[in-house]
Amino acid sequence: MSTPTRNHEQARYEQTMNRKDEMAVSGAVLSDAPWGLAAVAGVGVAGADVLLHLLAFHLAIVSPIELGAVAFFGVAGAGALLRSRRSRALRWAQRNPWRFAIFPGIGCAVVVFALSVLDSSGVIGGLFSGLWHGAVAFGLTGLVGSVGRPRRARQ
Repeated sequence: MSTPTRNHEQARYEQTMNRKDEMAVSGAVLSDAPWGLAAVAGVGVAGADVLLHLLAFHLAIVSPIELGAVAFFGVAGAGALLRSRRSRALRWAQRNPWRFAIFPGIGCAVVVFALSVLDSSGVIGGLFSGLWHGAVAFGLTGLVGSVGRPRRARQ
């Protein structure tokens, strides 16, 4: 009979994590996200969208902010996955990028839902808008986590 190693016990624990534990681990990883870079990306995307709307002689404020929120959460989630710092939570998120991507997707969906309801889109319109913006942020984060490698691995 073999003695279980620490890695074996850790792998078994990670397989039995419930959704609450996964959200806690995702929050821990997202706390080390590059928030400055994410803010610059969000403001840049929102600003570019405002300029495109102005070129079409249509002033829109909420729609560019919603698109900026997608960029903000996508860059924050992807940047957190590509950090060179090592921790158990980050290793879990890098091994499970699609599970981790749920957290930025939910965050984006909540922000866009609130903006849409405040823009008088109604609850149903806000729900639809929040869901698809959250799905895009989820997809961006999961895709980058699936194909990207941490900085240390690129050397």
